[in-house]
Amino acid sequence: MPRFSPLPLALALCTALAAHAEEVAGPTVLQADKIEGTGNTEARASGNVALDRDGRRIEAQWLKLFETTREIRAGDQTRLSQQGDLLEGGELYLKEDTRTGELDAPRYRLGQRQGRGDAVKLLFEGKDKYRLNKARFTTCQVGQDDWFIRARELELDYTRNVGVALNSTIEFKGVPLLYSPYLDFSLDGSRKSGFLSPSIGSSGSGGFELIVPYYWNIAPNMDATIAPRLISKRGLMFNNEFRYLGQDMTGQLTVETILKDRVYGSSRSAFRLQHDQGLAPGLRAGLNLQKTTDDRYFADFGDRIAVASQTFLPREGYLSYSHGNFGAVLRMQRYQTLQDPTNPVAVPYARLPQLTVNYQPALPAPFRLDLNGEAVSFHHPTQLTGERVVAYPSLSMPMEQAWGFVTPKVGLHLSHYKLDDGRSLSRNLPIFSVDSGLYFDREGQFFGKDMVQSLEPRAYYVRIPHRDQSAFPNFDSGVADFNFAQMFSENQYTGSDRINDANQLTLALTSRLFEADSGIERARVAVGQRFYFDRQRVTLNEAARSQDTSASDLIATAGGQPFDHWWMDGAVQTDGNGHQTRKAALNLRYQPEAGKLLNLRYRLDRLTDIKQIDLSAQWPVSARWHVVARQNWSIRDKRSLERLLGLEYNGGCWVFRMVSQRFVTSGNQTSSPFFLQLELNDVGRLGSNPLQTLKESIPGYTKLN
Repeated sequence: MPRFSPLPLALALCTALAAHAEEVAGPTVLQADKIEGTGNTEARASGNVALDRDGRRIEAQWLKLFETTREIRAGDQTRLSQQGDLLEGGELYLKEDTRTGELDAPRYRLGQRQGRGDAVKLLFEGKDKYRLNKARFTTCQVGQDDWFIRARELELDYTRNVGVALNSTIEFKGVPLLYSPYLDFSLDGSRKSGFLSPSIGSSGSGGFELIVPYYWNIAPNMDATIAPRLISKRGLMFNNEFRYLGQDMTGQLTVETILKDRVYGSSRSAFRLQHDQGLAPGLRAGLNLQKTTDDRYFADFGDRIAVASQTFLPREGYLSYSHGNFGAVLRMQRYQTLQDPTNPVAVPYARLPQLTVNYQPALPAPFRLDLNGEAVSFHHPTQLTGERVVAYPSLSMPMEQAWGFVTPKVGLHLSHYKLDDGRSLSRNLPIFSVDSGLYFDREGQFFGKDMVQSLEPRAYYVRIPHRDQSAFPNFDSGVADFNFAQMFSENQYTGSDRINDANQLTLALTSRLFEADSGIERARVAVGQRFYFDRQRVTLNEAARSQDTSASDLIATAGGQPFDHWWMDGAVQTDGNGHQTRKAALNLRYQPEAGKLLNLRYRLDRLTDIKQIDLSAQWPVSARWHVVARQNWSIRDKRSLERLLGLEYNGGCWVFRMVSQRFVTSGNQTSSPFFLQLELNDVGRLGSNPLQTLKESIPGYTKLN
């Protein structure tokens, strides 16, 4: 888990300091303009002095070596270097046997890591132990002093890999931002208990917000984050997250609670437990339990659309087994349904339990046998309940060549219901299909480049006889979204409660244009339509296809990368005669480089009465300033569904972000979070974090620096 370390120079100085106090091994080379000595006990050097010991170098104006007492004195301008790390200062005193000494006015610059700084004095206090007085640290380049971390005293103990900072302050542009009288932290990158960087923000429903998280490193495989969240309009919330990791298990427990929500009038909370456990080779078990106290919890406290728009909270446990071509899953599943009074949704059935089995026994090529089965007990508080057993064995014969493919398939869909109203129902449906396609390629010159154009016709025939299913319950079936991929499926319904009758043929034609050398797909167009030879008789709740309807809607798609830095993907669905557009979608992206991005999205769906346009961007307006923006507009409702506007400043060694967002939540209400963040490179972030929001709202968003 990332944490804010107020003095990361501890990590950075590990090599730069420890190297100069270790036991010297290997030859010693001393060079200077003048060298004098007293036997083998003392050596004095002056003028351009350089002492090399085992890959380390000490440079100074003068230097004294005392072999009897194992002391080194150097000055007046001392320079210590090893492996790209550099430590400069005034007078140096070092006693090698006890690893004690001091360096006046040290300045350090780290070549292998980002970081530099200075101090009034550095004290060597034993093997791998150091103390810096009035120390500063920054990751900014030399000459750029935008921010520093200051500490009155810094202790570094590499024998325990622990650092302690006393009276430390983060200073930005000369202004102190964060102060702490005492902070301890890890020196080797391992996790360390302590406070993380606070988060400050605001939202329309909650007002000013302050989060001060504390990270608890319980054990090497276990940690927790306790994060009090002060919401000015509502009260104090406690966010708690516990994580654990075992040899063959992992899990996370999250608990959020507010004892008294002043706006809502009572306590509110949310709970989530996710666990995955390996029990034996091929055998696993898991839990996904989620619960909240009320329907509006996530709409009020979620700072992102993905959180605020949750409707179904799963409560499930599973046991799975897989070995070779065999797999089985036993699942217990129900949901908590969060209702929006203005747009209520149906409560889904609980599966208590559900068993699915898939097996593919080995057969001689080219035959393939698939055995799929399911047994479910459905439960519901108000609807008809019962049990359903389904078996679907199928035999196919894929025949693939470089010029095309043909795959005939036969199967038998067997279903049996035992309902709580006393009825028993059975359904047996043979299913036959043939999928086939051809590949044609030709090479040529397009736009001055060597290109390859493909032509790929495809035909897919399905035959399923009619069975009257009007008496069968509907536990989990729905009408599948009709799209280009769904045209090549056997059943137009999801789930297993409805199997459509079919005597139909799907014809499609796809053509691609891609560069011969790079393989970049410059263009892709496809058109497809399903043709019916019999009228539809099996329905769910939708109107049946009329007697004279001989073809489905026509679907056409286009996409690819027509120009460098441009990407396009679009689709249109019209009625069989092409008189009316039922659905349309267009995604257009221009991204010449990281940090430069324009998105245009359009969506039309007359079936659900949706007509929206979505614009988003990340674009530099100067060398350092970037604008981030999104506008998702409902043309039908003439209102904004989501609006986002922000600024980012790349300071080289720091990034500043200011983002305002407004989006529609359940109950046709809105949420208006505001994010303000200062990120110090390789150190941490101050303020509320908008990065996840930017990634979700602006497809292709690139984090600066």
